[in-house]
Amino acid sequence: MWACIAVLYGSGLTPIFIKGTGKIGGVILFLLCFSIASLLTWLWTKTYYVINESDLFIRSGPITESIPLENIRKVKPIRSWVANAATSNQRIEISFGRYDVVHVSPLEQEIFLKELKHRCPHITI
Repeated sequence: MWACIAVLYGSGLTPIFIKGTGKIGGVILFLLCFSIASLLTWLWTKTYYVINESDLFIRSGPITESIPLENIRKVKPIRSWVANAATSNQRIEISFGRYDVVHVSPLEQEIFLKELKHRCPHITI
């Protein structure tokens, strides 16, 4: 992930060092690469999960979601690369509501699962 971000930042700087790129094309490339790299950095560094008394709060960059604990039905560990609020392929799939699913990837999965089970004794793991 960090290599991808570095390549994007580097690509955004290429119009400065390489002749032949028009000013408009260089500015567009610069803005596009820096915008995407900044968004990826924000998503990667600002993803976290908080279990409080009544909700599971999920933050992934600019995206936030709050899931009432009583709506969580099922939790299971999975491996997936599907885009979601998880920064790892070793994830926890949380089913809530009628058909809603979200993936999270806390650093300490066992502790996260124990705390979730403690706060939501009705869920199946």
